[in-house]
Amino acid sequence: MPWLAVAIPGLTAAQRVASESVWRDDLPIVRGIGLAPIGGASTLTSVAMQAASLVPFGPLTLRMAIISTIALSLCAYLAFAFARRVLETHVPGSFLNAPLAGIGALCATLGPALQGEATVAGGATIPIAAGLLVLLIATNQTWQRERRHTLAAIVLGALVAESIVAAGAVLIAVLACVIVRKDRARDSRAWTQLIIPTIAMTTVAATMMLPSLLRPSSPHAALNFGHSLSQFDLPMVDPVAQPVTGLDAWIAEVGIVTLVIAVLGAVIGLVRTRTRWLVVPLLVVVAVDALLPATKGGVLITDMLTPMRSFAITAVAICACVGVQTVVTTLSDTGLLMAKATAVLVLVFDLALVAVTAERAAFSIDRTATRGATAYTDEALLKLEPNAMVLARSQTVVWRLLAAQVTSGMRPDVVVVPLPIIGRGTVAAGVLAVEPGASMLLRDIALDGTASEHAISRISDRRRVYAELDPSWKETIAIHLRANGLWLSLEPHPLGRSDRRIAAANSAKTVDRVAKTALTGEPSDSATRSVLLSVIRQQAVAAALAKDRQATSDLLAKMSAVAPEDLFVRSLRQRVEHADGSTIDVSGLLR
Repeated sequence: MPWLAVAIPGLTAAQRVASESVWRDDLPIVRGIGLAPIGGASTLTSVAMQAASLVPFGPLTLRMAIISTIALSLCAYLAFAFARRVLETHVPGSFLNAPLAGIGALCATLGPALQGEATVAGGATIPIAAGLLVLLIATNQTWQRERRHTLAAIVLGALVAESIVAAGAVLIAVLACVIVRKDRARDSRAWTQLIIPTIAMTTVAATMMLPSLLRPSSPHAALNFGHSLSQFDLPMVDPVAQPVTGLDAWIAEVGIVTLVIAVLGAVIGLVRTRTRWLVVPLLVVVAVDALLPATKGGVLITDMLTPMRSFAITAVAICACVGVQTVVTTLSDTGLLMAKATAVLVLVFDLALVAVTAERAAFSIDRTATRGATAYTDEALLKLEPNAMVLARSQTVVWRLLAAQVTSGMRPDVVVVPLPIIGRGTVAAGVLAVEPGASMLLRDIALDGTASEHAISRISDRRRVYAELDPSWKETIAIHLRANGLWLSLEPHPLGRSDRRIAAANSAKTVDRVAKTALTGEPSDSATRSVLLSVIRQQAVAAALAKDRQATSDLLAKMSAVAPEDLFVRSLRQRVEHADGSTIDVSGLLR
């Protein structure tokens, strides 16, 4: 059973890995290969990605995703080992302990949540494995107290450098375990046993975070965004993201009945003294996840809270094992009529849950046919004019373009300007080095927070400029904008309405071409669909800012065909209908 629980999740995830890049790969790739400390150090993932880049096998994104599948197999083994430890402590010597632990590990790792994390580069499987390893070491009673505390502190220090949120939750869980177990010395050695693990954890964490702290000081850094850059420093364009806890994900993936069984297992584990110290850490993880829910799936970017949700799902699966064991052993010991037959049916039901979760993942997690991100990159980057400049705002677009340039060397002549973080690190200096004419643009952004018409025209005279719409732009800039493929092109002179409408019609053909590639597979590429809807929104708002009612209505009609229930369509259509004169109020429509 151990080798089965380990092999199946990793092999299943490996079959679903995309050979081409997907949206959620971009931020980890820029962080891992570009070595930019975005949203934390993530040292373990970065080291794994650097190792994968040295293996001459397939595309770079594929090699990085394979690392995630290997980490998922490690998660499955660690979950199996911890679940078996809990079950052996609860009912020692039962022949059902190993099968139940294997079923719990498979339920957690074959579900859509962890399978989805294992199919993208830099997913949450590495921090989950590190967290489970800490719990497994801290609860190993065959080792001496000093040994297990020190080893757990070392792994926890590595987890701090990977995910500070997951490390904090695991630290609280370990402390709760130590307090409940009373696993601490009561003599003069108590302070020594506390100081040594603390020093070990701090030393490991500081050492592993050192490269991220020193990198902004390097004069040869290819990407230098300064210190403490968060992924939320750039606006989001992900309208489907919503907070979802591990309990919500478990109900959606497995069902409410199994959650009731998991609650039963948690209650029994807390009531019984011999298992309380093993169940308390699991409940701590679930509680932290409930307080800090991650966004659902993260279809466009990686949420730094995602490891907590996946960790909570694993904790619920282990508690469910205890619940099933309690039901089966209780029925077997009662001696009632049909009790053993009922116990067998409960076991069969528990085993069927593995098939249920695997089937849900099969219909929702399959990236082998995902081509939307590649199709977007071909249209948004490859087809740009030589030496073009892109004024990007959203985190999705910024990381997509930078990931393509960093990992594939794609279109190095294109200057990508992340407008919201233009003042961080050496971003502004890098833009000025390749385009001295951008000095006025950078000055306006530094002083007023937005670009002026004069600055835009000055750059447009020197090179082709493409942009994502900035909500702070006024009509004076909007009349220079025209739809151009997946971008808004900034023209050096104001445009007429006929030019704007013809450009919108041509741009719609590009959007249709990318949408056809993205939406033909099963499951549908919701991430690319979200980005394309954002493109149409920006073009519609730009037309409205330019007081072009006809172009705005045409773009809204195009968007209605794709997303008829979209709130943006209804809101902008109402504003167009109730506009006073030619001016259309577009405030608050874009972030």
